[in-house]
Amino acid sequence: MKEFSNPEIDARFTLAKGFPADYVNKGQFMMFIWNNGNHPVMAMIDDRKIELLPDHLLCTTYLHKVHIDNSGQNLKSLFFNREFYCVHTYDSEVSCNGLLFFGSNSSPVLKLDKDEINRLRTLFGVMEEEFSVVDSSQEEMLRILLKRLIIRCTRLAKKQILKRDDKQSDIDLIRTFNILVEEHFKAKKSVSEYAELMFKSPKTVTNVFSKYSEETPLQVIHNRVIMEAKRMLYYTDKTAKEIGYELGYSDPAQFSKLFKNHTGITTTKFKNRRHNLPIGQY
Repeated sequence: MKEFSNPEIDARFTLAKGFPADYVNKGQFMMFIWNNGNHPVMAMIDDRKIELLPDHLLCTTYLHKVHIDNSGQNLKSLFFNREFYCVHTYDSEVSCNGLLFFGSNSSPVLKLDKDEINRLRTLFGVMEEEFSVVDSSQEEMLRILLKRLIIRCTRLAKKQILKRDDKQSDIDLIRTFNILVEEHFKAKKSVSEYAELMFKSPKTVTNVFSKYSEETPLQVIHNRVIMEAKRMLYYTDKTAKEIGYELGYSDPAQFSKLFKNHTGITTTKFKNRRHNLPIGQY
């Protein structure tokens, strides 16, 4: 594993073989996970199963709990936090709030053709060399190489994820909505509140989502709340009432009803069964 860190600003950037789950869980990382082997790799992104095929690359964030089975030995994984890259990059397309990370409602998987595979192998090779060069320009050089990777992957995502008739303004609206939900989901629970922050009408936001997304904007809000609730139920000893209050619900019954409607089980049953599930499958 190759790692760069700058303790003064808590910046971290890592390149690894396989998927070092213990390392990932210790920080809030943006992630690229590339299946550079010859066989599919099974992954769980929260409660969604993904078959990562050979020569496919997964982009995900610290919002998601990632579990990869033992078949992931041939993976190449790259992790970086906001302090390393995001605070230095303001280009909306290739920032941490760009298409690859918060631009859609799911973690995108990109298919690499032969030319892209060769480019990626070369780029990863240059990165590995640069991790060994310790001088005053190392951090900036690594950041430049990471930005190059993000630019290449963003170009692929535009071709593979976006439809030809997608309007960039509509995609930007969805991306902005997702970012705002991440920032305010504990305090704001209605589409109208987010629409107001975006200087849009709730109807406009809803119409754009109906055209481009499988989820409604209200489902995006609720899903983010439920994701956080699952993590707190799984990883803490807090009661459902305490968790509901922390997530912005003064009425415990309202939170419990929302959780059961989305998961099919009560918070109590979910918390009781957590010990029988592997990390990532909850």
